[in-house]
Amino acid sequence: MRNISSRRLPCGFTEHDLIAEALGEAPSHTSLRVRTHLLGCASCATLLEQYRSLCQQLTTLSNQGETVYGLQEARRTLDARLMSYSRPRLLLDVWHSPVGDIRIGKTEKGVALVEFVRSDEKSSPGDDLQETFAIEKDHCAIAALVSKLEDYFNGKLRNLDWVVDDTLMRSDFQREVLRTTATVPYGTVVTYQGIADSMGQPKAVRAVAQALRHNPIPIHIPCHRVIGSDGSLTGYAGNLTSIKKRILAIEGIPVVEGPKGLVIAKEQMYVGWRRDRCFCLPRCPSLKDQSAGDRAFLSSQVLAEEMGYTPCDVCRPEVNSL
Repeated sequence: MRNISSRRLPCGFTEHDLIAEALGEAPSHTSLRVRTHLLGCASCATLLEQYRSLCQQLTTLSNQGETVYGLQEARRTLDARLMSYSRPRLLLDVWHSPVGDIRIGKTEKGVALVEFVRSDEKSSPGDDLQETFAIEKDHCAIAALVSKLEDYFNGKLRNLDWVVDDTLMRSDFQREVLRTTATVPYGTVVTYQGIADSMGQPKAVRAVAQALRHNPIPIHIPCHRVIGSDGSLTGYAGNLTSIKKRILAIEGIPVVEGPKGLVIAKEQMYVGWRRDRCFCLPRCPSLKDQSAGDRAFLSSQVLAEEMGYTPCDVCRPEVNSL
């Protein structure tokens, strides 16, 4: 059988670990990792059974009379099966956006990648991307996505409404973080604590921040709307906070330079109670009773009312507007 370099499956798991398990050659730690992974990955469980079936055919043929011919045929069958598991196509192009170059990729399932191109990086995508996908440059395939992004950057569109391919999401936990983040409305910012609370995992704040740091589809999944508890714009796309500032500005969210870096201008924003669906002025005395996770910062009174927030009866923001 020809040598086939180890690669990762769309779920992120190493295919050769499955093959080693099927052949009974996996070390104990690898075997444990495989069995643990299979508990949550039906596609890998199916693939392992297929490998085991081929292994069983090899064993059966090796015990029959025409051993050499049978093994040659079985090896060709196994070889063909390994090679037939082709990488999905990723249609890729770079858009020269108002905030810098953005690499955009889509598969037949949906948008899989929105990536800010750094000035110091190589011109081609990283090896990890090429291990997962068969990459093709295709300007036309990305044109419709770019059109919606242009409308968003021009203030004409609030939601991109893309279909997503979650292949590059790293774990089920990250998928849950990104699903929760996707519900944060336009013109609103919440804290990492707020995302963790919404997930029912209030102690997972650092894990939430790490998951959002590696968001494969920013802008559509609006991790720019998630901030630190002190209002800071932390960790965006590997610390591209200047880009985060510019995207927030499109949504009417003011950002200023603080002693430790960029922060939202809390005194210029309304404060929403996410559970009770009311909103206050930033100095309302009732806010002393509000938990950090329940807090949302809203760019305007009009937007707050559109989202179903009602004015606080203590500070009366509808009368004493910012």
